[in-house]
Amino acid sequence: MVIRLTLLIATLIFFAGCASMLEPPSEIQRSVDRLSQDVQQLTRQQEELARKIDALTKSEISRSNEIEKNVDLEKIAIEDSGNLSSDPATLYEKGLQLMKEGKLEEAETSFAQFVRDFPQSDLADNAQYWLGECLYSEKKYKEAKETFEGVVEHFPFGNKVPDAMYKTALCAGQLGDNKKRVEILKEVKENYPFSDAAEKAEKLLKEIETINN
Repeated sequence: MVIRLTLLIATLIFFAGCASMLEPPSEIQRSVDRLSQDVQQLTRQQEELARKIDALTKSEISRSNEIEKNVDLEKIAIEDSGNLSSDPATLYEKGLQLMKEGKLEEAETSFAQFVRDFPQSDLADNAQYWLGECLYSEKKYKEAKETFEGVVEHFPFGNKVPDAMYKTALCAGQLGDNKKRVEILKEVKENYPFSDAAEKAEKLLKEIETINN
């Protein structure tokens, strides 16, 4: 850029000298002024271009650093996930803690991973039940109903079956299927008469009967 400006100035001087022999002084001065303005404009354009290049360079460096940061975070997340997968109790407790903290989507991920990775665990039915509870809390009643039904279907001898059936009835009610809700509540009461779920089912049945009368 410096060389170009030097050549341009030399050219200006040359033409100015030539013009001095052909044009009156006033015309020479105007020519010089115009050429001087052109040089100043070119200089400003060069400076503006330099600023843009500098800004783009800084932007690319920042973007590169952000990508590296995201890659590192993903790597850590994968490593943490791998560590949790090797310890079912830790993964289950993590899900419970996330649910208590109100981080329902994260809790769902932990419980779903538990059921997928440890289907034979004694806690698998519990994990699926709590997954249903998270969905229910988010008012995803259709998904919650299917999840609670899965507890009964896949873990028929698990300790969460009565509770899962009761919550299935609640989901049916939220979805507008009151007939199904009553049927399931009666099943809970008849098949698990000494459970907490049966006690809640009986109470809800009485409330429904009072409303209908």
